[in-house]
Amino acid sequence: MRGWSQKELGLRCGFSASTADVRIAQYEKNKKVPRAKALKDIAGALGIDESALYDADLTTQTQKFHVLFDLEDFWGLHPVEKPGGYGYYLEFGGQTVLGNRVGIVDNEEFLSNWVKMRKKYEPKPSDSDEEKKEKLKEYTLWRAEFPHNVAKENTKQIQNAMRMRHLQNQMDELNAQMHGESELARIDEAMESVLPKVRPSCQPMEKESDFIYLVKDLMEQGLRIEDDNPESTRCLEPGDDVHLLSVRTEEILGDEGKKELFARLVCAIESLQQHLIPVSRKITSLEKELYITYSYPQQDFRYFVNLFHHWDDMKEVCRRKEFIPDWELEKYENELRDKITGENDVIFPDENAGGEEE
Repeated sequence: MRGWSQKELGLRCGFSASTADVRIAQYEKNKKVPRAKALKDIAGALGIDESALYDADLTTQTQKFHVLFDLEDFWGLHPVEKPGGYGYYLEFGGQTVLGNRVGIVDNEEFLSNWVKMRKKYEPKPSDSDEEKKEKLKEYTLWRAEFPHNVAKENTKQIQNAMRMRHLQNQMDELNAQMHGESELARIDEAMESVLPKVRPSCQPMEKESDFIYLVKDLMEQGLRIEDDNPESTRCLEPGDDVHLLSVRTEEILGDEGKKELFARLVCAIESLQQHLIPVSRKITSLEKELYITYSYPQQDFRYFVNLFHHWDDMKEVCRRKEFIPDWELEKYENELRDKITGENDVIFPDENAGGEEE
């Protein structure tokens, strides 16, 4: 199938020119059995898996049945009766005779690839004899090369996905640079009339739990606040600020109600800044969407430890609030409160103490 002579295969295996064809001929005629190294060399030269060179003896029905029994012992292959009793089929999974446990999904990827290749190389009635022969050859080679061919294809797909992600990151970075200043100006202009109305009702942030509960309340009222950094694919380096939260800019600009919610968040950020926590903002981008992103210096991470560790708990409470009764919700609220208040709470630094904690 590779189109090589015995001598060419022998030479590709590293055999000497004088014995290359003789050794391959001896193996083919079963006059000699290749040792482990020779078998590995042959498989490597052919670009196939070594297992493809081992053939079970299936010359009789009885031998076929016992091969199936061996598969049952080691891999959980077993017969299943079709619904209604109309025939049977074989499937992998369950307890094996030797006591191993095989999950039904353990062979899903293999079976999926096998089905796909059978369909791809299945001859059509309209195919010529030459086309049928070529399809049989390709299918046989695919089986001989398995699983290396699938691993190679998977690696290629992963590499392509990584390239696409890298290109998308570059586009996002460029998008943020191009629209950063103008987008911030749009937000500031939109908030000019809203912030003066909201500020008087905003409470100062004295401790971390105040900030967490504010964020939670805003999320429950419909403001989508993202804990994931739109720039999360970029590695954090020493000196880089740590992501605090992000809000999609169109979320704010396209809804009057969301503007008031966002104004409360802005007031909370201003309160943090009054505590000498230098929270900064910038425009970031993810898949063409623009976000206003807040971050803080790495050395101030201690003020947001609970937010970092319990953001998922906060989102879970928000999610459950929509469909479980109050008495059950109270349990989750109490669990969150225990994690972020009392001894676990973090007090923000006194703005009159020069940035030093008491």
